[in-house]
Amino acid sequence: MLLSLFLLIGAIGGAEVLIIMCLLLILILSGIWRLLRPAKPTVIVQQPGAPVSVADELRKLQQLREQGVLSEQEFEEQKRRLLR
Repeated sequence: MLLSLFLLIGAIGGAEVLIIMCLLLILILSGIWRLLRPAKPTVIVQQPGAPVSVADELRKLQQLREQGVLSEQEFEEQKRRLLR
């Protein structure tokens, strides 16, 4: 359709039409490439929080044991895990 329009105008020769068609093809292909290319991965950077010390963790475990959430055996297992 576009080619016939250019030919009807008459001022544009075959070489110019070929160049215009190639440019249009490049534009179309670049648009398709933009739609189909994989998205860039999103990188999430977490800010480091306050460092958790072993002593803080032991206090939390002690509180859980006192509240009855942890049994004596569970408390000892978790304490051994922390102190490794």
